[in-house]
Amino acid sequence: MRIAMEEISLLWPSADERNAYGDEVRIAERSAADLGLEAVVRALCIELRYAPQTTKLLLNLCDNAEVLRFRLDVMEDFVDHPGLSDDLHTLLPMIRKLDSFKDRRALAAETKSPWPKLRNIAWQLEILELYLQCVNTMKSALSRHVPGLKSEGLLRLHRFLTELTGQEAYRSLERELPEFREKINGMSSVTIGINLDPELNAQEAVFLTVEPKPFKDKKRSIVSSLLGLKSVAEDFEGVPLFQNIMGVDTSPLTSALFKCLDEVLRATIEPIGKALQRYIHLYTDFVTELEFDIAFYAGAERLLRLLTAAGLPVCKPAIAPREERRYEVKHLYDVILSHGYVRKLPDADLSRAIIGNDVDFGTGGKLFILTGPNQGGKTTYTRAIGLAQLLCQAGIFVPGTSAVISPVEWIFTHFSEEEKPNINNGRLADESQKLSEIFTKGTSCSLLLLNESLSSTSPRDSYLLARDLVKGMKLIGCRSVFATHILELAKEVDQINRELPGEGELISMVAGVEQSGDEREKDSLAKSKRTYKVHPAPPCDMSFAHDIAREHGLLFDQIVARLKERKHP
Repeated sequence: MRIAMEEISLLWPSADERNAYGDEVRIAERSAADLGLEAVVRALCIELRYAPQTTKLLLNLCDNAEVLRFRLDVMEDFVDHPGLSDDLHTLLPMIRKLDSFKDRRALAAETKSPWPKLRNIAWQLEILELYLQCVNTMKSALSRHVPGLKSEGLLRLHRFLTELTGQEAYRSLERELPEFREKINGMSSVTIGINLDPELNAQEAVFLTVEPKPFKDKKRSIVSSLLGLKSVAEDFEGVPLFQNIMGVDTSPLTSALFKCLDEVLRATIEPIGKALQRYIHLYTDFVTELEFDIAFYAGAERLLRLLTAAGLPVCKPAIAPREERRYEVKHLYDVILSHGYVRKLPDADLSRAIIGNDVDFGTGGKLFILTGPNQGGKTTYTRAIGLAQLLCQAGIFVPGTSAVISPVEWIFTHFSEEEKPNINNGRLADESQKLSEIFTKGTSCSLLLLNESLSSTSPRDSYLLARDLVKGMKLIGCRSVFATHILELAKEVDQINRELPGEGELISMVAGVEQSGDEREKDSLAKSKRTYKVHPAPPCDMSFAHDIAREHGLLFDQIVARLKERKHP
């Protein structure tokens, strides 16, 4: 065949590229938690059984531009042809059944059985039937959509299936399997001749014929009584042909019956086994190896369909060379937050409720120092950047109207967390230990996302430590976001840029607050509102801490009123 079976994949252009990545993980467990990887996986999985493989693919963080373009082209075909996704999704139960039969046959080879050879023949027949069903269904699904398909992955798969089904061996298998199945199905029951002694005890028994129909007489026959068999009406009425019975003592008569049955069955089944030998060379593994590929794209297409139905844009990112360090996304939003709203409000139009931001790191490794009010969108903005990078490097469309993204080698994150008991380190020591990994592994082609880091010490110490950290990040020159309340740091971006040469450039970004009213009331919280828009600007001293405290009843007059209601002395 012109197309090698090991090259058949919807995720990898070639086996060499697949093997080059293996089980490599380029996102730390802590970073995966910061980005909400578990929620992403749940949103992507068409069935949760695929969660481990989906997690592995995301953590793999493929940075091969050709592989990503290959995947995104396949993703585009799934998006443009939603019927293809539905058609291929119906294949998954068949593929799982095929895989389970193969596993069961392998297990049976390790166990003792009265009929190991006959069992394997029956399972081989079942495997080949499922194989034909999967291949024919897959080919039919692709053929219905192939005029509009553009991706090399799906077109190559269709060419392969066309070549495979056109081979004489495949056509011969299609002709012969129904005949083999008819013979197997014609062995539904046997008739037994039993000689009795004067006391009506079973003395001799022999199998007379193999019958095409099972016995359905619900009356307990004399043979059943003599041999201790259950009637049809009872829960069990005998031994299934391929049931392995262990630890059961058999009488000489039973042993003789089994031996005779073995001879009868062999006379019918062994010719089928010999005929099936002609098809042993058929490689069925490529079908089961495609299961996750199909499930991955079907799940991703479902997620993208949900988002677009809610009025939220998604786009196919253009992959820029890694060394260009580009990240340009228009109307970027947090896919986890948005998916949560879609699930709660399945019929709602969220186009105005979800705020998108334009993000552009340029080509010089810009470092955003992001400040803004409490609950102003800093964390959401920071996480959205990481999630879009993660989706892009898995080969999935990203949230936004347009995107140009260079793959990264690593994603490092550090999101502030509550104090946790640590017998060896305090919170600051724990933070410092995790942040040091940046300077051990980070390169100019990394993505670094920090959220309220170094906030566990005094304001003065936080500022001094953060200043050194940011200067080190500038030397690395990677795309970075540092969301912080340390306004002094954001005010010094120009000074730090002058102090340290290099491509990396610090930029002050602000999570927006829209102000209105008289200029004299510019600092009034009552005249301001959160916009969740992030843009380059000097840091703003405004905070919504007062609003948040009021919302929870923590202002002094609210506390006094609450105590009076309780009639507290």
